[in-house]
Amino acid sequence: MANNNDLRSIAADGLEALKLVARLSWHRNLTTWLYIPAGILLILLACFGVNSLIGLSSVSFPASVACLIALFLALIFLDMIIGDRKTRAVVNIIDVPAGFALRWINIFFTPSFVLLPLSPPIGGVEVAKIIAVFLIGFFVVFAATAYIARFLQVILGTSKRAIAERAEEMGDESDAIPLADSTPRRQNSETTLASNWSTPGFTDDSTNDLIAPRRAQDPSQIRASGGPPESDFPNNSVARNQILQVPLPLTRSQRWAAFINKNLDRLAYLIIFLFIGVPIYYSTGYAMPVQLTFNVLAYFTALSLPPRWRQFLHPVLVSSAITILGIWILGLIRGDSLNTSLSAYRTGTNYLDLWYGEKHLRMPGAGDLLVSVLDASIVALALPMFSYRLELKRHFFAIVIPNVAVSIGSLFGYPALCYAIGISAKRSLAFAGRSLTLALATPAVKNLGGDTNTVAALAIMSGILGALIGSRVLDWLKIPEDDYVTRGVTLGGNSSAIATAVLLVSDPRAAALSSLSMSLFGIITLALTSVPVIVKAIESFVDL
Repeated sequence: MANNNDLRSIAADGLEALKLVARLSWHRNLTTWLYIPAGILLILLACFGVNSLIGLSSVSFPASVACLIALFLALIFLDMIIGDRKTRAVVNIIDVPAGFALRWINIFFTPSFVLLPLSPPIGGVEVAKIIAVFLIGFFVVFAATAYIARFLQVILGTSKRAIAERAEEMGDESDAIPLADSTPRRQNSETTLASNWSTPGFTDDSTNDLIAPRRAQDPSQIRASGGPPESDFPNNSVARNQILQVPLPLTRSQRWAAFINKNLDRLAYLIIFLFIGVPIYYSTGYAMPVQLTFNVLAYFTALSLPPRWRQFLHPVLVSSAITILGIWILGLIRGDSLNTSLSAYRTGTNYLDLWYGEKHLRMPGAGDLLVSVLDASIVALALPMFSYRLELKRHFFAIVIPNVAVSIGSLFGYPALCYAIGISAKRSLAFAGRSLTLALATPAVKNLGGDTNTVAALAIMSGILGALIGSRVLDWLKIPEDDYVTRGVTLGGNSSAIATAVLLVSDPRAAALSSLSMSLFGIITLALTSVPVIVKAIESFVDL
């Protein structure tokens, strides 16, 4: 009888916990499973339409980047026409799907690394050459970018105003960009990006609406603003009552609800993996649901590592390695080889192929879905650019000139040098996108016909190296600590989003410039690689 009562109690507490979770997370779930997917779909539909228009011409330019530029310009014109407040409301709506795409952009890079085992074998000598060119090139380009930006600061006279600008513009130094899971606050009429929406399917561990009840307070002693009591000297009876009151402990159902609410996204993907993905995979052979959910769970695992470890063990690398291992094991159970399982991970069928109605297409794999959503992330880069448009205007030459110089130098220097020392043609072309953020490096290298797997590894390692030693190298180069323009432009143009995330902690204003720099650098490089004459000239360096 006692056991039955215990079971009934557990069942009742479990049901109560589920009710609490449903009540506390219904808005987040609505955003997760409705607003965000619908928003991402609309962004991809816009890319599809623009891609159709581009297809009418002879220009090869990624539709996602064209939409990025169009959205950035549209928001600027909208701000001029309807004003800041109404434009901010529009940005808040766009940021629901776009903020998600930016905050979790790293997971969309994993397919490039997951598919590395399918890459052609590479000899040890070529590997050594690639490492040598990468390291030497990183420091040379890093120093060149820093000195060009610093020189422009000096001749334009802006370096002397750096400290004053920082004091006036940075405010509470809480600026951030969505790339690092933070919300940029508006300084000097910059537009706030409303990143307070709970990230659908990828909610931060800190999300937890269930807290222990607080002690009751005398309403007469509480200000309307929620601040401290009006009197700094409460009477003895009130003080005595507050001392005697003890916070009430959470009930068992509340503890369970708090755990579920905190881990709701992980639990949701685990349930889909076990009860949808696995049965479909082993009954029909279609791998997308099981591989996609496993990829997401692997990324969650990578994010759970301590922050200090993540500086070296980047979540993209860790989650990709776990995903490869999981795909291999899942395939072994069916009797498939690793190559067969990875071929199902990315079949080459993306959203453009499906909407153009191509014939005899394979069903899209997990990698295809992630790469497709990456286009939405590229478009979403318009939001941080718009948020810091005043910085772009104020430091236009210091941002644009170094990025143009480095872009041209990388496009015409790296492939020729790499091919001359014996690196294969496609890998030599991949070096042209070494400094870019991977979201823009991939389409740029595709335009050149280079190896996208190689550029994925180069771009991520550039980011990790810049995050680890970038600030120290700038100190060695005698770049003043208060010159946040040079520091932001240099790190953004050489180490992209990974170094930008580090700057958010140490120098938020430099992080804003870094965000602009990496976006403009990618756009400039993509624009150049979309010109057939330039592409043919670069390909001639590697005998293609």
